[in-house]
Amino acid sequence: MDATDKLSIREVSFQDDAFDIQSLGNYNLYLSIGQDGLEICVVDTLTNRCLFLEHYSFYVSLSHDQLTSHLNWIYDNHLFLKAYRWNQIKVAHRGKAFTLVPKGLFEEDEAVKYLQHLTDIRIDQTICHSHIESVDAMDVFLVEAELIDWFEQIYTSSPKLIFVHQTSALIEGLYRQKREAIGELSRIYLHIESNYLVLTIFKDRNLEFCNVFPFKTEQDFLYYVLLVIDELRYFPDKTSIELSGSIEKDSGIYRLLDKYIQKVEISFDQHSMPWITFGSKFDKAPLYQYFDLFSLHT
Repeated sequence: MDATDKLSIREVSFQDDAFDIQSLGNYNLYLSIGQDGLEICVVDTLTNRCLFLEHYSFYVSLSHDQLTSHLNWIYDNHLFLKAYRWNQIKVAHRGKAFTLVPKGLFEEDEAVKYLQHLTDIRIDQTICHSHIESVDAMDVFLVEAELIDWFEQIYTSSPKLIFVHQTSALIEGLYRQKREAIGELSRIYLHIESNYLVLTIFKDRNLEFCNVFPFKTEQDFLYYVLLVIDELRYFPDKTSIELSGSIEKDSGIYRLLDKYIQKVEISFDQHSMPWITFGSKFDKAPLYQYFDLFSLHT
């Protein structure tokens, strides 16, 4: 871990020897941003090889003003983030307000109505949407207008700046990952952040469930997982849970899940992500923690 300033710490930093700052036109820049941190990934589009991974974790959840101010600090002190010659720049927003709408039913002029029943929409927020190809649905979500403006100003010379929601990346990645047979067990995916989890279920290659649940305690976490299992008429003793994100095997959440669920594992490694490759420089990288980030390349 490397201290950066009083607001964040650089927890992870890996770079492949093949990274060439003169070849940015062949690279995609992937960013995942939330009030608790910034994650960065660079992938060579010619080889689908991950060349760079970095994670800045914020000590506290930053306000919108603090977030853009701190992003300025990170960018001003970074070797290449301000470059604009990328093949594509994709930004995933880690926020709790989103909803999925079948593409055939989606109407852009009605986007505000899709979210009104879920959350209060502030005047300083922008309604965004993106297409999730694997399930042919539109992901409708909220982003602070100031954050969008900040990225558009940084990459004003780049016509290929795309905003998506974190769930879009997760759904695409889960749909395309290599799966091993688990017999009669039902499979549930949990991607864990510092104060919320994304629970996703596919059944016969069809998306059955995807939602975000905030939690403060390990008991909150378990409650939401068991609630979904019960409402969808699954059974804990016939369920397999696969974990990604901010989780370790020796954590209280893992031990609690293992107590109630038949099979719990952290299984998102480079072999389960056929759309991207990693060199030896990433052998010690906790790849499963950034499954959503890598899934931006699907």
